[in-house]
Amino acid sequence: MDRLLTITLGVLGCALLQPDTALAQELPASVYVDISPDFVTNFDEGARLKYLKASVSLKVDTESEPQVRYHLPSIKNNLIILFSAQAEENLTSTVGRETLRREALEEVKQVFGMLERNGADKVQDLYFTNFIVQQ
Repeated sequence: MDRLLTITLGVLGCALLQPDTALAQELPASVYVDISPDFVTNFDEGARLKYLKASVSLKVDTESEPQVRYHLPSIKNNLIILFSAQAEENLTSTVGRETLRREALEEVKQVFGMLERNGADKVQDLYFTNFIVQQ
């Protein structure tokens, strides 16, 4: 009986000394925040209406995720204004889309920087996960 108790206590002791795998894993340095719903806006002030539908994800510092989510209305507002001000040439070429992506990233950094202390440094990147232009 004493031997069984000793073995049981030994096993329990070893289990307590082992770090919990869920707790031992460190949080990632950054996370992706999907901005939803997708952006749908008209663009290019021509005679015919043209539409852009874009899905956007932000790569942000893990600890900043709650603040980014809180400020999404301001971020979305500025991105809608940016997207709707585009000329057709900017949306239909690969170079134009990449330029727009960089402009959108700078816009998000600027907005988040105004709303949160050192916020601009917390937004690492912006990605288009879907991009459709209807001409």
